[in-house]
Amino acid sequence: MRFFLIATFMMFSIPAMVQGQEKIECEEIVNAIKNAQATELSPYLANTVECDMFGKSNVYSKAQTVQVMKDFFTQNKPKQFTVNHQGGQGDTKFFIGTYKTIAGKKYRISCSVKQEAGKTDMIRQIRIEDYTDNQP
Repeated sequence: MRFFLIATFMMFSIPAMVQGQEKIECEEIVNAIKNAQATELSPYLANTVECDMFGKSNVYSKAQTVQVMKDFFTQNKPKQFTVNHQGGQGDTKFFIGTYKTIAGKKYRISCSVKQEAGKTDMIRQIRIEDYTDNQP
């Protein structure tokens, strides 16, 4: 009986501990997207960021990425942003969320972040896909 209790405890607690380590530590990134604040993303952007927007990919500087995101947010006023999935391994993490606009459009926004030299999480990649027709 004691073995069963220990095994049950380990089965539920170890995955929870591992999952907790994979979460994006920088809630400010998620809040900046929720609030459509491109300039608030700037401290968390790597020197170069791969932006894949609607299937077109390019590598931008930090300043260019802020402008690209500012343009996206201006054209797509936010209603809600919800993180649907997050994970990672080691110093590389990611999250995928649904960005809903006040006009009723939905976008899937994915960010890949990497912790650099013990600093905060730095965004290496941002991907935005039209999600409106794919989900109810």
